[in-house]
Amino acid sequence: MIADLRNLIAAEWLKLSRRPLSWVLLGTFLGLMLLYLATWVLVIALHAGAMNGSVTRIEVLGPAQIGELRRQLSFPGIFGTVLGQVNSTGGICAIILAAGFLGSDYSWGTLRVLLTRAPDRGAYLLAKLITLLLGILAAILLALLLGALLALAWAPTLGLPAHLGPDDLLALPVGVLRSLYVILPYVILTMASAAFGRSALAGVGGGLIFLALDVSAGSLNTIGVVNPLVRMLVNLLLQPNINTLVVLNSQRFGLDQSVLVSSLDLSLLPSPLQATLVIAAYCGLFYWGTYRLLLRRDVAGAH
Repeated sequence: MIADLRNLIAAEWLKLSRRPLSWVLLGTFLGLMLLYLATWVLVIALHAGAMNGSVTRIEVLGPAQIGELRRQLSFPGIFGTVLGQVNSTGGICAIILAAGFLGSDYSWGTLRVLLTRAPDRGAYLLAKLITLLLGILAAILLALLLGALLALAWAPTLGLPAHLGPDDLLALPVGVLRSLYVILPYVILTMASAAFGRSALAGVGGGLIFLALDVSAGSLNTIGVVNPLVRMLVNLLLQPNINTLVVLNSQRFGLDQSVLVSSLDLSLLPSPLQATLVIAAYCGLFYWGTYRLLLRRDVAGAH
């Protein structure tokens, strides 16, 4: 069983690494991350009058916001910033990747061939999911490396502080796994949508619609101040629990998202333990649904 799963993962990894979509999405994610970082670098440079040696300062943000941006662009805050981007734009890219990765097996007719050679659909689904997570993990590590190099490059020009200790490096693996865990339910739900619609388009549509609805539902967290029962019910939704882990990642690297996002009330978020358990419950439910869809849906040829 383990050997068969290993072979399936190796085959899926070869498919994932050879797909142009994988590289396009990686380039898109890194490009958007660079744009995000470059925007804040420009804001800080204008605030300090560091553009072309100018002494004219353009203050578009207050001291507290500028201080937070400086922490985001320097060590160790750059790690929290990159991981935050992983769980925003990176999540959208992961949804598209998951939809194409599973949905294309239906549209290309390769699923029939795969299941002829290895008929265990549970092993097929698990191999797909593990390969996707490995690909996302590789993208996260590449983004962290790029962010670290950029932080080193602009630190002298902007006069940014740099305090990188052993504890910060030891916290990185936990932060990476936490970011991967936050993306997991969306990836599995997207795979379920692709299996239900037997196409990549169905996967993209289902994943993005769920993401939009989930983010909208997460905004209901502000009504939790009205009644404790309402807060408890809202905190059973996926988004508030994801926000908890995203904020935890930021705080671990010295950041405070509430400085830049005034609508974010950290006191209304569920505890890290609850967030971990609730996300695990959603992942289990979505995975079971995907597996049942794979078992019950007939596999047609290419269309």
